[in-house]
Amino acid sequence: MSKPTARLVHASDLHIDAPLSGLPMAPDFLRETLRDAPRLAAERVFDTALAEEADALLLAGNVIDLKQAAPRDLVLLVEQFRRLEKRGVAVFWAGGAIDPPEAWPRSTPLPPNVTVFPVGRVETHELRRGGEVVAVVQGVSRRSGGDADTSGFRRDAHGRFTVGIAFGTSDTAGKEGDRVDYMALGGRSRRATVDHEPGVAHYAGAPQGLTPRDAGPSGCSVVQVDEQGKAKTRFVATDLVRWQEEQLEFTAGVSAAELKARLRERLDKLRIRSKGADQLVCWKLHGVGPIVAQLREDGLCEELLKDLQQYAGREQPLCWTYAVRCETPYDPPHEQLDQETILGDLLRQVQVLRRNDAFALDLSEMLPKPLPMSSLAEVAKIRDATDRADLFNRAAKLGVALMTEEA
Repeated sequence: MSKPTARLVHASDLHIDAPLSGLPMAPDFLRETLRDAPRLAAERVFDTALAEEADALLLAGNVIDLKQAAPRDLVLLVEQFRRLEKRGVAVFWAGGAIDPPEAWPRSTPLPPNVTVFPVGRVETHELRRGGEVVAVVQGVSRRSGGDADTSGFRRDAHGRFTVGIAFGTSDTAGKEGDRVDYMALGGRSRRATVDHEPGVAHYAGAPQGLTPRDAGPSGCSVVQVDEQGKAKTRFVATDLVRWQEEQLEFTAGVSAAELKARLRERLDKLRIRSKGADQLVCWKLHGVGPIVAQLREDGLCEELLKDLQQYAGREQPLCWTYAVRCETPYDPPHEQLDQETILGDLLRQVQVLRRNDAFALDLSEMLPKPLPMSSLAEVAKIRDATDRADLFNRAAKLGVALMTEEA
């Protein structure tokens, strides 16, 4: 026996009130874009629900920071809810870390098409289309300080398609989709399907990437439920600004001028592929040869960065380079390592320490005491093996720069 079909739009982590962050320095002409991108991306989520003629919009938490949001952000959200109400689109909202149900201001009532799930217990509602129940929607808002308790989710006893909505899950990995037919999850900025059988558990990801960690397209998910009660997701991009990480490899004989030309060429191609989205780009260079020693943040990398920023200008769509990095470890040639010089001593010592995992590297001992600001202690922290390797790499490059004319 066939079941009613349904179409849903699943979104989470809209962060309507949060500007983009993580740029070392943002030019004035970018500031308005960085501020408004999350709001405009959120509007595109609602546009998608209308364009897809969705039966419901599922919001899985972290929609808006109710402690810090400006009145205009609340107004925007209510206006978008009303747009859906006029078209008969239901909204189901499970609160996350920043949008607990009790924090919504009483002076700003939500439209009747919006259902906000309570904290601590799973609540069940029917989703109807033309008088017919097309799905059963269950949800719970997150408790303060942890993931939502999803143990109360249950498939409908009458076999109707069952949707669960929560910010994160208390279920073990691989079990997230066991309780319902489609589990709409929030709490991750990147899209991911974490369970496929017997039900689907899916993180929609954020509609707009907020930091460089969110590289790649961002958007929402359209969930199509077929007559067999099976759900399939389809990604719809909604981001106004896209963080990009681009890799570029070079060989031993490359010159600074050739690197500059190749980066410009790649930037032009990136703009053509952007399909109208503004892009914030980090270039990661990998290769071999003496030029590696020049590719430091305060050396050739900085020169390449300034050139790309000047070259791109304000041409639309925007393709703004915010970083050029070379993470290739500097491998000194034998003639440098064998030198009986200060440089040779330095490079040999760096190699010894780099290979000695037992060597405890504590830069805090080198800081002046007392510190003018306690937060400065963070600068000296070596958090992991990547930090440690990067420090030795930069030390070797800087040593070559200070003691030779190659850099």
